[in-house]
Amino acid sequence: MPTLEEVHTLYPTNFRDPAATLRVIADEIEAGKHGEVTQVAVVLLGETCEVFGAGPDADGGTVAILLQAGAQRMISAVANHGRDE
Repeated sequence: MPTLEEVHTLYPTNFRDPAATLRVIADEIEAGKHGEVTQVAVVLLGETCEVFGAGPDADGGTVAILLQAGAQRMISAVANHGRDE
């Protein structure tokens, strides 16, 4: 079960700068910090909301499942906070 400690603190750079943060994430992927990364999903909110997926199987369904898995991991960490596993 995920814990709050597993939610990664982002970057020594200004995480409020979306472009800089994406560059740091890309550098970490290239450096192997997150193991072999095969799928990526990104949601951008600018003048419109845009969703991007990247990877060999990054079709709409796979991207949707990846985004839902990320949301579930964050929800579980909060819902289980303070409970014994």
